[in-house]
Amino acid sequence: MNTDWHYAWGRPTGTADLKTVESDFLVEEILGFEPDQKGEFVYLWIEKKGVNTDFLAKRLAKAANVSARQVSYAGAKDRHALTRQWFCIHSPKQDVDVADIEKVFLAPEMVRVLEQKRHSKKLRTGGHLGNRFVLRLRNLDSDVDEMQQRLALIERFGVPNYYGEQRFGIQGNNLVNGRKMVLPGRKGTHKLGKTESFWLSAIRSWFFNEALSAFVADGSWDTLQVGDIAQPQDGSQSFRVKALSLDLIHRHKFGQVSPVLPLISDGWPMGTTPARAESMAALYAEETALLNGLITYDFARDSRPTRLAPENMAWELLKGDKGPDQLVLQFELPRGAFATSVLRELFVINDRSQERHHENPISE
Repeated sequence: MNTDWHYAWGRPTGTADLKTVESDFLVEEILGFEPDQKGEFVYLWIEKKGVNTDFLAKRLAKAANVSARQVSYAGAKDRHALTRQWFCIHSPKQDVDVADIEKVFLAPEMVRVLEQKRHSKKLRTGGHLGNRFVLRLRNLDSDVDEMQQRLALIERFGVPNYYGEQRFGIQGNNLVNGRKMVLPGRKGTHKLGKTESFWLSAIRSWFFNEALSAFVADGSWDTLQVGDIAQPQDGSQSFRVKALSLDLIHRHKFGQVSPVLPLISDGWPMGTTPARAESMAALYAEETALLNGLITYDFARDSRPTRLAPENMAWELLKGDKGPDQLVLQFELPRGAFATSVLRELFVINDRSQERHHENPISE
């Protein structure tokens, strides 16, 4: 299955190393609200390095002497990174003491509880606003002028909102396994396991990336058309475009609103213009059996913006006296977006963590 999708600003010629060490990839969750210091739920602001999010949630449950079902988090973060995020423990009748959790993990792994507050509502998957990234790219081999031009284009116009390569697994193994599972269609009504859900999500994401890539190729990925469904960058309610007003054109040109494409579900063509739907159907025709199998999993209708506009973007080029240059890059992304989709428009990335580990890291 193809995973070589088109670039908005042309295929980069420069290269850079990512995640030479975990602290080169800092992810800080943006919750979007302040815990109200009351209620049945204990929120923990935790810094971790080299630790899987789901594994840490289970260890927190053990430390707090509660069921694993009573611990939640908004989104999984990369294991091979330095991350800060909120965990939530349902504990209505007693305080939670998880201070000893820091002693469970030994170097190079690290966990620190930075803050603890109560809140009246559970933290659910996708319950955060987004993520803040600070990335150090090492061993740069790139023309400086090209790099600066690409940075300026990304800051001003954004990038295609592809699902990142993490979604598809190392060497595409999630696609391979997902294809085997999805082609025959769903059998029975049993709840899917976490691994099966990863596979299923990979196939659905692949269809989206294929469609987006086609629109990147013809230049329409970031255009707004009458009949499109548009999604504001702030995550507020999407809407069908009935006319291209001056206000809407202004918001679109400045990255405040973008068109969406539908994710595969029953009736997915209704989620875009007839012209886009026709183009997508023609593209998907080569995978009709896989598409039909995917629809049997009864997804709710959903969509994803075609454009990803990094916010509060800044960068600094560090000139190397005795070695290659480095680039420190920071930006904020909404939930569900991938930092790697930004980086792919900048450099050909060498992910050094894959040389040391054999697992599928996820960061949304």
